[in-house]
Amino acid sequence: MYTEDTIAAIATPLGPGGIGIIRVSGPGATAVANQVFRRVGAGAWESHRLYHGQIVTSEGTPLDDGLAVLMRKPRSYTGEDVLEIHCHGSPVVLRLALEAVLARGTRPAEPGEFTKRAYLNGKLDLAQAEAVIDLVRARTPESAGQAADQLFGGLSGYLGDIRRRLIRIMAHLEAQIDFSDEEIDANDTPLVNDLADAECEIENLLRTYERGRLLRHGVRVAILGRPNAGKSSLLNALLGNERAIVTPIPGTTRDVIEECADLDGVPVILSDTAGLREGPDEVEQLGIERAHQAARAADAVLFVIDASLPPESLPPSFAAEQAVIALNKIDLPCAWSDGDVSQLAERAPVVRVSAKYLTGLDDLRRSLTRSALKTPRDHVPTLTNSRQRDAMAKALVSLRHAHEGLRSELAPELVAVDLQDALDHIGSVTGMVTSEEVLDAIFAEFCIGK
Repeated sequence: MYTEDTIAAIATPLGPGGIGIIRVSGPGATAVANQVFRRVGAGAWESHRLYHGQIVTSEGTPLDDGLAVLMRKPRSYTGEDVLEIHCHGSPVVLRLALEAVLARGTRPAEPGEFTKRAYLNGKLDLAQAEAVIDLVRARTPESAGQAADQLFGGLSGYLGDIRRRLIRIMAHLEAQIDFSDEEIDANDTPLVNDLADAECEIENLLRTYERGRLLRHGVRVAILGRPNAGKSSLLNALLGNERAIVTPIPGTTRDVIEECADLDGVPVILSDTAGLREGPDEVEQLGIERAHQAARAADAVLFVIDASLPPESLPPSFAAEQAVIALNKIDLPCAWSDGDVSQLAERAPVVRVSAKYLTGLDDLRRSLTRSALKTPRDHVPTLTNSRQRDAMAKALVSLRHAHEGLRSELAPELVAVDLQDALDHIGSVTGMVTSEEVLDAIFAEFCIGK
């Protein structure tokens, strides 16, 4: 599925840095090491040993003082011979070092090609390969932990257990088909029970997708409320910096302001919106309409209320599902009685905060993340992308057909067809069953050098 040539790329981010790394993979890695890196000392390269020496340009002139390590196959990330050259992180030095490597018979790596080769050489399965890009892009400790669990085989192991049990059921069906004229135990009750267990486990897995998606892409939280309720001040307090303009003039915020934050390990995109009120001017009306659009597109809504003003009713557009109410300005005399707050809490969780004095922010962060994320099930890994979710949804449909076929005493040949479909869909998650087009689409999301 790929040509065993030698590829190379810069493996560290763009821009100046303390260290930069050139990664080379393929059968020509050793030749490149001998031509581009002048080691201190003589003798053959030892695998997985870090050497000190000079990096030289394509013309052979010294470029930088650095380190190099050669990792011989199959004990490498890609399963091929891999060379890493460590130099100073100047973009110019890295460019010249890469040019020297490319002049020695290598070609530029495509996005994700190192990880694709790791998958094709059996170093990772497809679910683990997808976890690599999730780990690279992780913005919070929890999203990094989710990616690490998948990288270390959490999802693959869970699916492997289901697949092995389904294969045992398939073997029993095949025996019924092949030896239909002989006395084979045709009691399908254990098979029905096993299929029911597999369905339950896949249903549990599918329930994790929403949480996995949000941890991967971020939870969108729209901040809504009346003018001067303290929405922008609360945004600034949650971010820890003065991102939004705050004034006592109603209608200061005219457009949606978006910023990313880490709330209790969850990546969140906070959207500050225009204050909701009747009869604003035309420009402010456009801002209010965008506020409603942000609320409709959000995973959770943070509705901010000024506790120093008399109790107000929530707008008709307020949806209690996945919403949190922030009773702000508690540093001022409160105009809300305990009964008023209790009635409000019947609509959605209420958190008392002061954006000015940063009071109650920890409780608010916890409430927002609980509102947006589903509680993970014990010992169930997380689906993190739509490809995995769609494959498991199709596997569940096929399993249900097989289950119903067994209960209806259909011919084992027909049940086996549905069961094989389920096995194929499960196998597509880990890459046991896949196509070149799917692989190209997955690895195109990777950065060059990974």
